[in-house]
Amino acid sequence: MLYYSNMEPNDTDNTEEKLKNIEEWNKERSEIKPTLEMAIECHNKARREAYWKNYEKAWEFFKQAIENYRNALKLNPKYYLRDIIERVDFVIEEYVNNIFNLKASGDRLSTEQGAREFVEFIQGLSADERKYIDQYELAMRYFKIADVCFQDGNLDRAYEFFSKVTDMQCNRPFLNRDTYLKMGEILYRKRKFKEALVSFVSVLSFDMDNAEAVANIDKCLKELKIFEHRFKFLFATPNEAKKLIMEVL
Repeated sequence: MLYYSNMEPNDTDNTEEKLKNIEEWNKERSEIKPTLEMAIECHNKARREAYWKNYEKAWEFFKQAIENYRNALKLNPKYYLRDIIERVDFVIEEYVNNIFNLKASGDRLSTEQGAREFVEFIQGLSADERKYIDQYELAMRYFKIADVCFQDGNLDRAYEFFSKVTDMQCNRPFLNRDTYLKMGEILYRKRKFKEALVSFVSVLSFDMDNAEAVANIDKCLKELKIFEHRFKFLFATPNEAKKLIMEVL
């Protein structure tokens, strides 16, 4: 776990200029030192609490760190400017991820209120803030919400969140496999056999030997009365399966 240990600027590009203007630099340093050291202290405390998964305590320290870094910027620093901007970017990234972890911690996503608060948090992020969220981690949280809804029998809500997972196009075969399996099962229960068939075919794109997907493809083909085309569907891509359905029905 990384900790900041000093307030000296990391910007080596202005070293020569700093030496030429040593009095100006010393004046800036004396003015900014208390605020910047407070920011560093709060930032390190926040990191420590986040490391121990004390996300609520970390939240408060992160906010204090951001406030102090911004107060330092209000002093219009010249020699410390780049260093502070870099530190502010780090602390905001960690702050956003700390809230993400807080909203998804414990059993929060297993409750309707917790899931709603998590979604509201994600939707409320700006584009600059959202870039800090790991897309795989977000997809996993959506999958968890979807699976809870699925187990509770709320199929429409489950399908909505499973769709969020596939829309994110994470490069995780196991996650895509499990998501398309669940979506296919929901569609099958709703007797949307064509859509279910495409979803089960999609599973084979990530796990070509998946026995569960193959069994469900067979069930869909029998319901649609096109079982004679089984071989084609087993080796089709999802887009090819869509075209094939239109051709044979």
